[in-house]
Amino acid sequence: MTVQSRSEPIAAVQGPSIHVVRARKLLLAGAVGGLAAAIISIVVMTGVYGRSGLVSALLASAMVLFFYGVGQALMVQFADAGARTLLIVSMMSYTGRIAVLGFVLLFYQRNAERWATLTPLAIFITTMVVVAGWLVVEVFVFSRLRISAYDTEYAAPSSTGSEQ
Repeated sequence: MTVQSRSEPIAAVQGPSIHVVRARKLLLAGAVGGLAAAIISIVVMTGVYGRSGLVSALLASAMVLFFYGVGQALMVQFADAGARTLLIVSMMSYTGRIAVLGFVLLFYQRNAERWATLTPLAIFITTMVVVAGWLVVEVFVFSRLRISAYDTEYAAPSSTGSEQ
């Protein structure tokens, strides 16, 4: 059995970086806010529009939660990447999700008679409420993250005996 001397560094505990931890907190916070808003919206739309409101609110909630969930999950995966890589990933993700949403809307427009149970106003209101719920809670949690805004304190280089 050997005893570690004080001069040997203690092995750092391996785990996710602070960037990944922060991104996970934002993902969880947004999901909680979005789900809470979705539940409220589903209950209200069901009360107002009946079965049609339920189906419409469920569809809108699922789309919003998917849209934001995928985007934030990608930010967790790339949290340790450089700024340029993170920008490229976020823009590609956003473009892809918008394209999918566009195809869904195009499909709905061309087949609207088959989806007569959907109420556009319920979809719109639910979408706005769930987006607001996600963003409000995410911004609230973000404002409480401990993110350093300043550089670390200057430390002079250690001097060696052979300096001139």
